[in-house]
Amino acid sequence: MAWEAEMNRFGTAGALWLVAAGLAIAITLIFRVDAVQWVVTMAIGVVAGVLGLWLLARPSDLVGSASNVVAVVWTVLYAVLTVQQADELAAWTTDVFLIVLGAAAGVAAYRAAARAKTRGTIS
Repeated sequence: MAWEAEMNRFGTAGALWLVAAGLAIAITLIFRVDAVQWVVTMAIGVVAGVLGLWLLARPSDLVGSASNVVAVVWTVLYAVLTVQQADELAAWTTDVFLIVLGAAAGVAAYRAAARAKTRGTIS
């Protein structure tokens, strides 16, 4: 039963990463016009999507650590975009919302990995 609970926690983190990735990619395709922003946000969106699938399919210490790294990069990237687009209310609020989604996914994966390690249910 404990193993199933850990997998559900990793599944929640994976689902959050998939939602964040889907929104980031959609917003990039629809609204971003700057070439550098487009490339960088598409890349992080794809990475987040792969990470979400990885969390759903094969949660492990490695994927938990990868989620931590991606969450930090995600937060920094969208914080920079928020500052750059501070005069555009719609862009600013969208970037802040994406920060929250990425941070929530990162925290969920971190907590799942930490709990799994203390219980010895994951390697």
